[in-house]
Amino acid sequence: MSWPWWAVALAAAPVLLLTVMVLRSQPVTRTAWVAAGVAAIIAMTSFGLDLLEVVIAVTRGLWTGGWILLIVLPALLLYEVLDRSGALEHLATAADQLAPTEGRRLLLLAFVLPSFLQGAAGFGAPIAMSAPMLVRRGMAPAAAVAACLIGYQWSVTFGSMGSSYFMAEATARLSEPEARSLALRAGIVLAISAVVSGYLVLTRGAKAAGDRWRALAIGGIMGLTLIAVVTVQPALGSTTAGLAGLGACWWLLPGRGDPRPGGSDLLVAASPYIALTVAAAIGFALPPVRAVLERVPEIRPTLPGVDAAFGFATEASTVTPIFRPLLHPLPYLLIALAVAVIVYRRRGWWPQGSTTGALTGWLERAKKVALSIVGLTVLAAILTEAGMVAAVAQALASTLGLGFVAVSAPLGAFGTVLTGSTTASNALFSSLQAEVAVALAVLPAILVTGQTAGGNIGNALSPAVASVGAASAGAAGREGEILRRNLGAAAVLLATVIVALVIQVWLAT
Repeated sequence: MSWPWWAVALAAAPVLLLTVMVLRSQPVTRTAWVAAGVAAIIAMTSFGLDLLEVVIAVTRGLWTGGWILLIVLPALLLYEVLDRSGALEHLATAADQLAPTEGRRLLLLAFVLPSFLQGAAGFGAPIAMSAPMLVRRGMAPAAAVAACLIGYQWSVTFGSMGSSYFMAEATARLSEPEARSLALRAGIVLAISAVVSGYLVLTRGAKAAGDRWRALAIGGIMGLTLIAVVTVQPALGSTTAGLAGLGACWWLLPGRGDPRPGGSDLLVAASPYIALTVAAAIGFALPPVRAVLERVPEIRPTLPGVDAAFGFATEASTVTPIFRPLLHPLPYLLIALAVAVIVYRRRGWWPQGSTTGALTGWLERAKKVALSIVGLTVLAAILTEAGMVAAVAQALASTLGLGFVAVSAPLGAFGTVLTGSTTASNALFSSLQAEVAVALAVLPAILVTGQTAGGNIGNALSPAVASVGAASAGAAGREGEILRRNLGAAAVLLATVIVALVIQVWLAT
């Protein structure tokens, strides 16, 4: 099938509209829904969909958005509990004793700690917590925020309980074997990115003897842990890798004979993460337990296909991702929340009124996040069902050929710079990446890996994410300086991802 040039231009119009509105400082939530409305009008007037078929597309988008929100919203609540209980402050106090030199302090506070925090809650929260710790220890505010943005970006795809990964998988409509391939391929690329990120962070400060090998070792430990975990359960990737990184810091950062912080408070502070990791490992990795959990009926409604213009059609199919009640991250996050409240209350870290405060803060953040995510998934579903993504994909494939492999990661980075979120970038462009891959006879998982890995790097250049860190670290109004500091490092990271993608394409052919 082929599309005339005017149809390709109309197909690209909703995303271009979204781009222009965001660049003009319009909120992502509003622009996502406006773009979705424009996409629906174009789908009905130029791409042959009737009102019922648009409703089918919107329903698919709502399902995907709801599935993702069942991860994101409890993860944000867990972050509120950690913050209000003082657990994060206990982690910061321990950091003072663990890292005796400037270089090692950067590794801990700008690389490992924000990556660990990203495992539970993203959307700028890791930068808001980590950058002020560096400022309190004498680092310039803009430099501290910039270092944290470079240090943590590799962990975003499998952070927030894997929400960005699951968004990529869902909007690209990958089969289960393809999804497993994506998890492995993305894990490998991001493990390499982790090692490079740690080394780049180390260059931001004075280095002492032994700092370089420590950076490579800690990055390697987190990267290998990430690969091992995401092949079993992507939702635990960054959380477990971050825990492994903190453990590596415990043993590798102090000098010979230097004291280490007491372990009791650290264990209490990290107890929700430990509970989350243990519970999910039991549920997902132990075959007898998983077999029992799989007996709970899955929810997988089937929706009709659509017949669009220009010969494009989709068949009736189940919605994606399929909801498996006890094999979804939600129950494990609820376990972590329960452990956090019980343990912190017994420790005296949860005074009266904390619950109300945590819920209030969570609701404020949840409203913005929920509306923007659902708006973007609805937009992506309309574009996909109408064949608008396929039209743009075919045009790109015919124009760039295999050269698109070099564009894949920068496109993902552009989506994050635009929206401030790898999850949102994946909602916008994962289906396009998969369609281009099919047109080029490349494995879809490879280009979707480029999309999400590039989306991660975009966090280091995103004004929205930088503003969160700048506000918390005392650098408000200096976002431009922060982003300029990261241009060179982001270019190195993008080049690393592009080389890794080219190698994957070569090995797969």
